[in-house]
Amino acid sequence: MQDIYDPLKSYAEEFREKFQSVAAETFRGLVEDSGIDIAANKVTVKALYETEDRLSKVSSALSRWRLVRIILLLVAVAGLLLPVLTANANDWDFGRISDGAAKFLLATMAAAAIAAPVIVFCLNDKIKFLSGEKENLEKKVTALKQEAWRQLEPLNKLYDWDLTLRMISKTVPKLEFDPFFTHQRVLDLEKIYKWDSSFNETRSVIYANSGLINGNPFVFCKTRKMEWGTKVYTGTKTIHWTTLERDSSGKLCTRHHSQTLVAELEKPFPEFLTGTRLIYGNTAAPDLKFKRKKSGYADGGIGAWFKKRELRRFSRNLDDDSEYTMMQNEEFEVAFETKNRNDERQFRLLFTPLAQRSMLSLLKDKVFGYGDDFDFEKNEMINCIIAEHLSAMDLETNPKRYRHYDFDEAKRIFFKFNQEYFRSIYFAFAPLLCVPLYQQMRSCEDIYGKEWADRASFWEHESLANFWGQKYFKHPDCVTESILKTEEISRGNGESLVKVFAHGFRKERRLTYVQKWGLDGSLHDVPVYWDEYLPVCGTGTFSAAEDPDAARQAYSPNGRAEHIAQKIRDFAQDGNGIYRRNMISRL
Repeated sequence: MQDIYDPLKSYAEEFREKFQSVAAETFRGLVEDSGIDIAANKVTVKALYETEDRLSKVSSALSRWRLVRIILLLVAVAGLLLPVLTANANDWDFGRISDGAAKFLLATMAAAAIAAPVIVFCLNDKIKFLSGEKENLEKKVTALKQEAWRQLEPLNKLYDWDLTLRMISKTVPKLEFDPFFTHQRVLDLEKIYKWDSSFNETRSVIYANSGLINGNPFVFCKTRKMEWGTKVYTGTKTIHWTTLERDSSGKLCTRHHSQTLVAELEKPFPEFLTGTRLIYGNTAAPDLKFKRKKSGYADGGIGAWFKKRELRRFSRNLDDDSEYTMMQNEEFEVAFETKNRNDERQFRLLFTPLAQRSMLSLLKDKVFGYGDDFDFEKNEMINCIIAEHLSAMDLETNPKRYRHYDFDEAKRIFFKFNQEYFRSIYFAFAPLLCVPLYQQMRSCEDIYGKEWADRASFWEHESLANFWGQKYFKHPDCVTESILKTEEISRGNGESLVKVFAHGFRKERRLTYVQKWGLDGSLHDVPVYWDEYLPVCGTGTFSAAEDPDAARQAYSPNGRAEHIAQKIRDFAQDGNGIYRRNMISRL
């Protein structure tokens, strides 16, 4: 396959339709392997929806008639008071209503009160009938839904975690995904590409997916970190005082005053933030550093005009330490503003005229792609893409999302999710694909067949811990979210025992007095209650084992489903196990 130098054009003219074709072929294969009866399912689902519609109408009618019955019963109860009311009718004050009209009103109410019990008695039969019909329809809905689930169960069990990634690799052959994030991939990033592992010290990995594109490693990751923010607490105090003042006649009198003083106090508050990014290693331009922020300047406008003037002045300034020299393509310089770059020669080596044109097309397009929605940071041999659309996308390819009892709905969900997933992943790579040199460079070191190639990294262990959920590991006193960190404490027979440390916070109620001036001319201590957040750490363990063969062997869908089921049976005899991205785990 040829290199992709214009990712936008390649997507619009080739990959979009190719992925749709691959997805259609994949889904068709799953249906054939499952052996489900689509026609029978459609008959069942049609009957189910018709029954649910009938149930909805019956339930509404039942509610209405029950309301009518309640109203009539209230009228009947009111009628019990009529003897008393009629006995004193002459003493009533009806205002403008005549005595005759009042007596007519009372007579009407009496008649309604007498008729109400009769009507209620008749309604009971109707309500009883509707209640029975509702109960029967509910049983029928349950039975039909169970039957629909049974009909699609052979298909539902064939979906797996790697289904979407396999379709992407078929569409873009130079894009390969690992069965799980291996320890070898971490070592490659650290040793070959000088990845700074301190990135992980304050973060917990929620999701990570690694692989190769054009032979160079990448990692998609979603992480959670804690940062100290602030929270404003408020307290109040009401003060009272008196003053002597002369009234209008000149006499001294005492006046009472009051004021509610409000005090605010700002204290540290732990905030938990999630972020998604694409990390990519490439040895091209190994000393170059820059940070590019999304700006929207590719669309032109007055902002782009002012930015161009600013960059021109900055480029001509020879008194600072910057080596920045504005290139001839000023439109690119404005749209992809990187005046903080540290090496002009290497920057121009990467961003050739072809790369500039491709990048500008990418930044301007909002039809196929997402336009200018990404930050691009290069730190020597490590590139980082942070895209808004990627952060908004659920990168978990959990097969549960496809499972449904309605074949048409399952098919719709399958195509909708996978098409958007491919688009999201592709356009996260697109800024990197705009650079021809990135597709021509590859590390000279062999990245296959190494000692750690089949061992999961701590990234994958943290992902598993977060997939299990914080509730299994958090400290009993923790009142916030937790940052889950892991440590492999033993390894044997292909199984790792992983210890989880859940870093969170408990809180203690505190009281601080804040001085505020009152209108009485004095300082007052206003009590403000606030919460102090103190660190706590919960712990727990789980077991994890890799299953690389499931991804590398050419299982049929049914064979793969049975392989996964057998792995879970072997690994978690009590059934308390999960299978996720070719990793099996138990608590």
